[in-house]
Amino acid sequence: MIAAIQREGAILVTGITGLIGAELAHRLVREGHRVIGMDRIVPQGMPFPIMTHDLPDPHRWHEAIVRHDVRKVVHAGGISGPMLMRDAPARLCDINLSSLVDLLEAARIHQVERVIWFSSVMAYGERADILPVNEDTPLYPSTVYGATKAAGEALINAYFAEHGVDAVALRVASCYGPGRTTSCLIRTLVQDAIDGRVTSVRDEPGRTRQHIYVDDVIDGICSALSMPALRQRAYNIGPGVAQTLDDIVAQVRLAVPEVSVRVQPDGMGWNTFGLGPLTIDAARRDLDFDPKVSLADGAARVRDAILRARAPAGS
Repeated sequence: MIAAIQREGAILVTGITGLIGAELAHRLVREGHRVIGMDRIVPQGMPFPIMTHDLPDPHRWHEAIVRHDVRKVVHAGGISGPMLMRDAPARLCDINLSSLVDLLEAARIHQVERVIWFSSVMAYGERADILPVNEDTPLYPSTVYGATKAAGEALINAYFAEHGVDAVALRVASCYGPGRTTSCLIRTLVQDAIDGRVTSVRDEPGRTRQHIYVDDVIDGICSALSMPALRQRAYNIGPGVAQTLDDIVAQVRLAVPEVSVRVQPDGMGWNTFGLGPLTIDAARRDLDFDPKVSLADGAARVRDAILRARAPAGS
């Protein structure tokens, strides 16, 4: 699907120091697309131009779009999880929600062809059951972070319906990979195993885990960029199943046999959700989305990245 992305104009990718933004930008460059990166800081050695942007700054969107002839935008910047800025909820809203308003308005004015924005599994909130959840399930977020995602989706719907702005939200589950820096069960299991530590994990009834490797998420994004038209304004992006702690540990142990886990009430509780698995039927239908990287393969890639980072220079 990536080859079908229109080659005219540039693709602006924000959050290029984050997991999804970095992987996407490099994938697009490898495929021959003109990429403009955007983030708070300018990392060294990137194979594409980079603009700084400290969200929210509405004028920066207009400047980037006009200066670089941006035709599509993937906004992967912002606060990436409920574990961040818990003591500054107003600032979280400013970064996640105000910046989206500014982007949608710039897209409207400059007639950007498509905007892809990242919602989250957290937009659904907590459920009384763990039955599968599709895109028509009402959103009742139970965190301020989740509320920014649900509100952002409402804005995307309204800008599309009223102004024809072609934007879409991807409700991503627990995306993991070598570049993730926030709390991540897969990375913690692998890193603790390498270092000979036991991983302390909380395992609660009525909660699910739904991990998906970053390359599979990137496949979905690239498809969303290339499709001439999309049937809906939001898509679930996840493994399509609930993963038990035992299943996850067994798969990670295939990559790192030394994994050892202790279940206890004060153990790591992030990356769990009080709702059932996100169904991915719509993404399969409209985006040809088909997760391919198993937990074992993903854990092996995380393991290899950790070992490479620890290797002496020149080895």
